Amino acid sequence: MGRHDRIAATIIVSMLAVLWLGFLVHRAPFFAGSLWGGVFGVVGAAFLLVPLVYTVVKRSATLRRAFTREHSFAALLQAHVYFGLIGALLAIIHSGHKFQSVLGIALTASMLLSVLTGFIGQHYLRYVAENIREKKTQLDGLWRLLDGAYWAYAQAPAGGAGTAKAGAELLPLASGAGDLQYSIQFQERVRKLFTGWLSAHIAFSIVFYLLLALHIWAGIYFGLRWFR
Repeated sequence: MGRHDRIAATIIVSMLAVLWLGFLVHRAPFFAGSLWGGVFGVVGAAFLLVPLVYTVVKRSATLRRAFTREHSFAALLQAHVYFGLIGALLAIIHSGHKFQSVLGIALTASMLLSVLTGFIGQHYLRYVAENIREKKTQLDGLWRLLDGAYWAYAQAPAGGAGTAKAGAELLPLASGAGDLQYSIQFQERVRKLFTGWLSAHIAFSIVFYLLLALHIWAGIYFGLRWFR
């Protein structure tokens, strides 16, 4: 996914965080059971089921071959990301910031953690990897410049002015190379720190879908019983 997708996903995740934190200043206890609350809930649940299609197609070689004959797999990944993010937004609106039951709290927490780990892996870590590649290319170029300048001055006649000029030209190159190398090492450590993102994303997603199924069942069961 490109730069524009990364920006769009960051905006949606930021909106999701702001909406979730809305429970600090707003609560609508009866909104989830209202007509519009139900609409947001049903549409949100439908959107959140779309990412499962990506998971099934990705894990099945037969389905993947059949899908990629007509469509790009990257398009399915985009659908996985955007439907998941928008579905999570609709789910938070559906809740009306009523986080009182254990099921509701666990469902919301697992959904947000699934979104967060997916965002970190799909966007932040990819950005870090691209940044590392770019900096390594820059570092290679700096080392070549430094090496060429060093040997040019090493073969020149020794002299006070020449030594001062060499220092003035070589030191900034060496300093820049050192800064780039430190930045690369730091970002490599960050990437290693988040290497378990995929396992965490899958685990939180499994928990979320199990709780979502329980939530839907409870809504149907107790909702129908209420009409008796």
